[in-house]
Amino acid sequence: MNKKHDQTKQKNDHAKPNTFVVDGNGAWLVANGYQHPDEVINHDANLNKPEAFFGIFAAYNQHNIANKTRWNTWPSWELCLTEMDIGLHFLMPELDTHDDWVQREHWLALAQTIHNHPSIFMDGYTITVQGQNGHEFAFDFCLEIERWGAPDTFAAQKARMNAAATKPMAWKWAPPAYPFCNSVAHSLGEYWTCPDHIPEYGGETTAYTHDQFFCIDHLAGSFPSNVLSLLHLCIEDHHIWVMQYEEAQNMQAYVEEMEREWPGGRPEDFEYQ
Repeated sequence: MNKKHDQTKQKNDHAKPNTFVVDGNGAWLVANGYQHPDEVINHDANLNKPEAFFGIFAAYNQHNIANKTRWNTWPSWELCLTEMDIGLHFLMPELDTHDDWVQREHWLALAQTIHNHPSIFMDGYTITVQGQNGHEFAFDFCLEIERWGAPDTFAAQKARMNAAATKPMAWKWAPPAYPFCNSVAHSLGEYWTCPDHIPEYGGETTAYTHDQFFCIDHLAGSFPSNVLSLLHLCIEDHHIWVMQYEEAQNMQAYVEEMEREWPGGRPEDFEYQ
């Protein structure tokens, strides 16, 4: 074995976590007293919707569910029926990178959290979370574009994307923008007051808490790890309010400064004056 090949092998070996696949036809699960994944997964369903999508992972981790252990089994082939990144569908030790394995671990961790947590619910594209302090949050899970959005909006966006794809020379055009991208709904509605359980700002309000949605973006990581972070923010039901209220305060301070500096109206080139 030459030095370059040896280094490549060491890199690939280092990249592999404890993820494994039972054999391709689910015989290992059946032999150990579990259902065959084909009996659990509805292959005719829309597998991009979260309940069906994460159900694929549950079908292959029945043994971990029963033993209350970390999910570590990657599905055999069903992910090719979804819009997940095609490079992650099948385990290919000779080609997979470290990032591939890390993303798979993120997907498994997300799937296990959604399956296990009693405060997470799914309906259509929408995931709803009951926060520990009594507030409800909801967002659409958009696997095809690896984003989340305001609840009950992605189905319409998917229809727009499909319609655009049928136009002549559709490849020349950018896909339609998703206007509700990065939005998360909350149960306090418009012109919300910061909840009392937030010691820094409880009971306070500004004119800039007018939206029934939060914009949660700029999370650093893979899509599944970002969704997992978002879920934890919603479950915790605390820091998410601090983040959004401080953003509203900053907007109010900015507007007040502009009104002081430009009482007659802000000129278009104010940044250069």
